[in-house]
Amino acid sequence: MDNEVLNEFQKARSLVVSLAKEVDVKNQRLWEMERNCSETSATLDRMIAEKDRLHQAYVDEMRKMQFIGLQNEKLKCKLECQMEKMHFIGLENEKLKNELESQRKELEQRAKELEKREAENNLERKNLLVEKEKLKAQNPVESDYGLTIQMDDLREDLAEKVDELHDMETLNQTLILRERMSNHELQEARKELINVVRDVLDGATVGVKRMGEVDQKPFQDACLHKYSSEDWEVRSMELCSFWQENVSDPSWHPFKKTIEDGKLQEIIDDNDSKLKELRSLWGEAIYKAVVNALLELNEYNPSGRYVVSELWNFKEGRRASLKEVIERIIQQLKTLKSLKRRR
Repeated sequence: MDNEVLNEFQKARSLVVSLAKEVDVKNQRLWEMERNCSETSATLDRMIAEKDRLHQAYVDEMRKMQFIGLQNEKLKCKLECQMEKMHFIGLENEKLKNELESQRKELEQRAKELEKREAENNLERKNLLVEKEKLKAQNPVESDYGLTIQMDDLREDLAEKVDELHDMETLNQTLILRERMSNHELQEARKELINVVRDVLDGATVGVKRMGEVDQKPFQDACLHKYSSEDWEVRSMELCSFWQENVSDPSWHPFKKTIEDGKLQEIIDDNDSKLKELRSLWGEAIYKAVVNALLELNEYNPSGRYVVSELWNFKEGRRASLKEVIERIIQQLKTLKSLKRRR
């Protein structure tokens, strides 16, 4: 009897152990499932958050593109108005130039005619004097009367020619004044275009150049080799700023006058003490950067001696024409429109 109870107990114990192991296994699986579920839930939350972020980024980008589109439309309208104005001014200016050229040619022709007439009148005077002397010898009274009539006619003719010349000079001055006013309008349009170009063009080929501003790169290159890696940038900025102040100083005028192609011009005075010292201490690259800034200021703003902006053709290293700038802006706008359509 005891053996049977013991066997039953052992069986029950084995069953409990087996069930306990099975429970442990199931608990382990349940834990793993809960962990996988948590990881899946966290991944899902991250995906939802990323989706929300991407959606918000898309919305922000669309708003930005809409804003850029509106800005481009406004800029396009502004540019079209400016181009129409400049086109009209250009046509008027061309018309005035043609009128001036025609008037100048006419004035030159009139001047030649007057000179020829004056020469003929001088010759007539001499001939009249000769005739007068001859007539005096024959009949003094008749010769004086005839000569007086001829001289009066000659004076009237000369007076008419002088009046015509005066009228032509007055007309010429009027046309010159109109040309100056037209050029002033073109300059105002050029200034307005400078403000527009800063926001539109990348400056790769055509853009805005600050005339009289000392180029920083030669100073950076020189200071990078001369000073430690810690303070070379500060040193280059200080040195460049120092020479920018010198370039802008009206009391420093390192130029000399010379005659080239029959014209009086100002060129850099290589014997200037400051420039000689600069070249000796810092080399040719920095010397050229300062000299270029001096030449630009002397050409574009000699009286003010401060940096001014100018439309510039960087590809060819010269002042850009209004036509070049407008063509580049139109090209840039077409590129922006193409990018907008792709997006």
